[in-house]
Amino acid sequence: MMENIQATLNRDPAVQAAKPIKMKSRNVTVHYGAKQALNGISLDIPEHQVTALIGPSGCGKSTYLRCLNRMNDTIDAAKVAGEILLDGQDVYDPDIDVVELRARVGMVFQKPNPFPKSIYENVVYGPKIHGLAHSKQDLDEVVQTSLRKAGLWNEVKDRLDEPGTGLSGGQQQRLCIARAIAVSPEVILMDEPCSALDPIATATVEELIDELRENYTIVIVTHSMQQAARVSQLTAMFHLGDLAESGPTEKMFSNPDDKRTQDYITGRFG
Repeated sequence: MMENIQATLNRDPAVQAAKPIKMKSRNVTVHYGAKQALNGISLDIPEHQVTALIGPSGCGKSTYLRCLNRMNDTIDAAKVAGEILLDGQDVYDPDIDVVELRARVGMVFQKPNPFPKSIYENVVYGPKIHGLAHSKQDLDEVVQTSLRKAGLWNEVKDRLDEPGTGLSGGQQQRLCIARAIAVSPEVILMDEPCSALDPIATATVEELIDELRENYTIVIVTHSMQQAARVSQLTAMFHLGDLAESGPTEKMFSNPDDKRTQDYITGRFG
């Protein structure tokens, strides 16, 4: 496995230019009731790059991801402390509009979850509730633009009135990505977006992620070391609620500083 990962990294040896920091977390802790799930996480997420969160099951990476757009607010037992900044503004500030925050920081879940509506209605749902498009012409433009960005337009342009649930798994996930980008987010969070997909659909979504980072900041949780190596520029390794280390993906996979990272990517645990 390590040889395959190294080959992937070696295909793009160019050093990534330093990017501005889009989101910044400092000393973030999360408790679910009495159980502590995150232990003081501090991490910078660069703009227009893909940051991969890796680590064994139950290590806190999805919990951290959900902190970034306050999805943990929907869990009564969850208590979040610390600081998370989006363009320098604390997302947990009491004056922050959470609906607006989740438009700026969109999310794509592990299992494709299109609404039981038409393909068209799936895409325009967000722009409608956020008041971003009003006329039919505006909505038509949002649908076409979003589906094109999600690499789905040519496959569905003649059946926009058909149910989104009738698409294949890979197409459904790209529809969910189109739905997320229809509200013009700045950040897209992806929680294992390919885990329910076959290899061909996975490759399509990975290519899409690489294209999307030109316009969006992306944070992805993945169990696949090869996927992290293929799609990300920065990798953060979580272990038992701690951030073991983070850094450029090439260095993390070729010369990690922390033994836990080395053990995980070489398959000694996970």
